[in-house]
Order: sequence, then C-alpha cells, then structure tokens
Amino acid sequence: MKKKKTSSIAAAATTTTDLKTLIRSHSAFFDHLVSLVPPKFYISGADDDDRPYFNGLSKAAKASFRKQSRENTKKSRRDRFNPETPSSTLDLLHQSLENPNPKKPETPPNPSSGSVTYEELRARLRQRIEDLRSGRNTRPKPHDTHKRKREEEEEVEEQLREEVKEEKEEKLDLKDLSYGKIKLGEKKNKKKKLSKAQALEKAKRLEELKKDPEKGEVVAKKLSWKTAASRAAGEKVHDDPKLIKESIKKEKKRQQKHAEKWKERVDSRETARKEKQKTRTDNIKERIQQKKARRIEKREKKLMRPGFEGRKEGYINH
Repeated sequence: MKKKKTSSIAAAATTTTDLKTLIRSHSAFFDHLVSLVPPKFYISGADDDDRPYFNGLSKAAKASFRKQSRENTKKSRRDRFNPETPSSTLDLLHQSLENPNPKKPETPPNPSSGSVTYEELRARLRQRIEDLRSGRNTRPKPHDTHKRKREEEEEVEEQLREEVKEEKEEKLDLKDLSYGKIKLGEKKNKKKKLSKAQALEKAKRLEELKKDPEKGEVVAKKLSWKTAASRAAGEKVHDDPKLIKESIKKEKKRQQKHAEKWKERVDSRETARKEKQKTRTDNIKERIQQKKARRIEKREKKLMRPGFEGRKEGYINH
C-alpha cells in the first residue's frame, strides 16, 4: 500500500511540473507574439502623434499646437532609441498593468481649443434648430464663407509644409546611418579604333623596336602578354605588317571596284536621261512639223462654190 501511495504522489508531482513548463512555454510564445505587434495598434493611447483639430482656432493657437507637436515628435524619436524607456509593446503593457491609473496633468479649460464636448455639440445643435424654427436669417455672409475657405486652404497648406518639414528632419536623422557599399568595376573609356594606316605605322615601329638588341626582348615579351590578353578578351590584334598591308590592298581594290560601279551607274543614268531628252525634243519637232503641214494643206485646199463644182479658175465667158 505504501509503495502505491508513493508512486501516485510522484506521478502527480511530475504532471504538475509538466503543466508549469507547458504554461511557461505558452506564455513566452504569446509574449513574443505581443512584442511583434506595434504599440499603437495594441495599446490605446500609446501613439502620441495625434494631430489636433485646427479648425476654428486662431493663428497663434495653431502655431503653438504645431510647435508642441514638433517637440513631441522629436521627443518620441529620441525616446525610441533610449534603452531606459520601454519601447516594445510588452514593456508598455507591463507598465500599464503596474500603473493602471496614471495621473495626467490637469489642463485648464480653454474655450478656444479645438476639443469640444458632446454636451456643447448638442447645445449648438439645439440652438441651430431653434434659429431655423424662429425664421431668423443666421446664415453666414458670403464674405465670411470666402474668408473661411481661404483660412481652411491656408491651414491645409501649413499642415502640408509641416509634414514635409518632418519628413526632411527624419531624412537628416537617417543620414548618420552608414551602409556597406559594393564596389563594381569602374567604367572604362572606350579606346578609339585605329585606322589601318595607323595600325601599319604602329606595327612597323614595334618591329623596329623588336630588332633593337638592348630593348628587343623586353618589348617582345610585353607585346606577347598584351596580345594574349586582348585576344582572350575577344579583341582583334593587328600586329603583323604584312597582313595589314594585304588588308589595305584588298580595301583599296574594293573601294576602286565600288567607285567603278558607281561611275557606271552614274554614266548609265546620264545616258538614259540624254536619250529621254532627245526623244522628247524629236517628238516636239515632229508635232510642230505636222502642225505646219496641216496649216499649208488647209490653205491650199480647193474651195467649192454653192451650185458649182470645182474652183473658179477664171471668168465663164472668157
């Protein structure tokens, strides 16, 4: 009986330890999940970048609010990198659990502030309904509406300027960060291709240098390495004067052949143009001759008199 009791106690102890370890592992897992969520989405009131409602405020009040918001953003940016302040969601959650009712600094009620209570809005609505019922003309003047529109446009422009300014400040803060750079191959300026005559002159000079008893071996060695490297890179190497001369002769023959063909083409075009011009002039001359012949024939034609045949060559009673 004693053995059974001891075994049951040991089993219960092991189950309790297993449960504790399981609960600890689950809590650690959930804490990790909570730390992945940003604080402004998980804890209410964690985001201090709420922009005030500027409509209906004076320019001085707007300027003070904007100044305060800029200071708050700078402070939050500094606190973000401060290791002493709680930055993660889990730290902020623990802090809120330790201090459930944090004391907020009491601010005196400001009638010109943008935050309006629900009761004030209800009172305004009731006043508006009463004014409409009584038939009083409480509509704002057109001048006031234009002024309000202009003020609203100015507010929007100022807000946009502030946002742009904040973005520039953030970019300036990020300038201090340094990133590793990957160095790529430097851009090389393409060498101008030498003409065949220049290549021939260069090859002749190199051949003369090779024949030099003092510097010939060094020059030949350098040239061999250079030609091997350029051929490996896929470039054509023109270092043989004989081959360059042959290629120059071939090019000259090709140019001469092209010149002859071009001359033949020009001559054939010129002869065709001349033949065409000759046929045109011949046709014009032929038409002129035909016209003249028709006129002469018309003039010398025998005219017929009515009632007589033939042409009168003289008097009847001759």
